[in-house]
Amino acid sequence: MQTLSGRTCVFAGATAGDGIACVHALCAGGMNVVVTTHNAERAKALVEEIRAAALPGICEAYFGGDDGPAEERTETYEEIERRFGSVDVIISNTGATGSALSMEELTRDQLVHNMDHLVGGAFAMMKAALPCLRRSRAPRIILMTSVEGSRGGIHESFENAVAKGAVRALTLNAAARLAEESITVNAVAKGAIPRIEGIRPGDADPADFLPQIPMHRLGSSEDLAGTICFLASEESAYLTGQIIALDGGYSLRG
Repeated sequence: MQTLSGRTCVFAGATAGDGIACVHALCAGGMNVVVTTHNAERAKALVEEIRAAALPGICEAYFGGDDGPAEERTETYEEIERRFGSVDVIISNTGATGSALSMEELTRDQLVHNMDHLVGGAFAMMKAALPCLRRSRAPRIILMTSVEGSRGGIHESFENAVAKGAVRALTLNAAARLAEESITVNAVAKGAIPRIEGIRPGDADPADFLPQIPMHRLGSSEDLAGTICFLASEESAYLTGQIIALDGGYSLRG
């Protein structure tokens, strides 16, 4: 059983790729999902999809402005709390366009830019949401990292892997500090899950991982959605500080 109905989630990075399947699954479970984005066209299309599907959960979109992304402003969460009665879950699924640059070619500024976008953005979202999460009866923070961000590797772009590794550290340290308030903080380390939009610059084709995956298949958006629904549910109350390797066993290979 997963209790999602009557809960409210703020989801950054939901309007493309595997985020779309996650929103569908959460709304199917009765959760209200507010997607925050700078891409109004994609967000409106997703909201219309959920409405047309007549799912029990409501999907709405909030857009950033001159004062920054919507998910990084405390006022956003306060408004959502007034609208739905609570803010129970935040999900940071923000991605970044990597590159094929080697360590020697990559500049310090490029690395720092990715760190600020992926780690800084997740931290800012978490910080802005905390006042509302503290009023939730079952608060959840869910971040996204990657297998190579957790254990190292050569397939993901260098700057993204390093930044995702920092998201892992953010997860563990935030979980330790928020546990006494029963605010859980977990992350999903994505394995070879193909993107709807295709391969990003600097990233390997997910099919390249197939020979090393014990389950002998690539992951899917639905695999991620199922994991996210559990982490967002009230039943995941005793799980915190975990980096869940959603990789078909890839990380078991030495």
